[in-house]
Amino acid sequence: MKNKSILRRDENIYGWLFVAPFIILFVVFKLYPMVNGLYISFFERNSLKNVFSDKFVGLKNYLYVLTNEDIRESFIHTLSFSCIYTVATMALSIILAVTFNQRFKGRTAVRTMFYMPYVTNFVVIGIVWKYLLNPFDGPINKALLALGVSESNLPKWLQSFTLALPTSALIAVWVGLTFAIVTFLAAIQDIPDDLYEVGMIEGVNIWQRFYYITLPMLKPTFFMLLTIVLINSFKNFNTVAGLTEGGPGTSTMLMSYKIYNDAFRYYKYAIASAEGVVMTILIFVINGLLGLFKRER
Repeated sequence: MKNKSILRRDENIYGWLFVAPFIILFVVFKLYPMVNGLYISFFERNSLKNVFSDKFVGLKNYLYVLTNEDIRESFIHTLSFSCIYTVATMALSIILAVTFNQRFKGRTAVRTMFYMPYVTNFVVIGIVWKYLLNPFDGPINKALLALGVSESNLPKWLQSFTLALPTSALIAVWVGLTFAIVTFLAAIQDIPDDLYEVGMIEGVNIWQRFYYITLPMLKPTFFMLLTIVLINSFKNFNTVAGLTEGGPGTSTMLMSYKIYNDAFRYYKYAIASAEGVVMTILIFVINGLLGLFKRER
């Protein structure tokens, strides 16, 4: 009995030693910044002069965040970006996952091509896309010219007030699509073949198999992935930083980039912290509504 208790104690010690690095890193790089950011948001720390100010201002920074027109505009841009990113990612990933699950020549090469953006540095991706979408010398606009589009009607892409946001969102989709495809592909391969065989016996076509067999079986994966994609859409920073830096004007100023600017360019640490808290609450609310919808379905 004594030997068993010693063995159990040793197992607990080794278990804590294995998880200790994760716990330490989580506390230092996740938990502490979150708690400290919440703390800072209640103080007058909005300049280099007041960076360590202990002047408590209550909800003043939050009132500023909720009433400031520029911040409200950034929230609207973020919601627009999130809608485009989430819908496009979910729709394309499930279609491509079903396609990649089929056997066709060159399947491995095609899968690898779709995986490459996910492991490529976004600075490089930004440089490449800026070149491709150059309104004057870019290959894409040159191709449109060759197809008969007049020079005056060529899109300005990242330089356009109306096109910059959706263009940036779709590039972000292209970068992040791999994770969603791999997740759906793994779920599809777990669907029992018997279900498809019964469907073939019943004479259902490929679209009916997809709608009545594949989609219902992917429901748990779909909602799990939808939550992840939705959160990533709000956190997206690299896309704007690498492509537009919030421009032209403020047409692509997302909240993630707005928070970065307020904190590290204008030294409005308290306001930036309040913006982060508000955005976090917004994400929780949206995920809560998504959870209610999931239960109803």
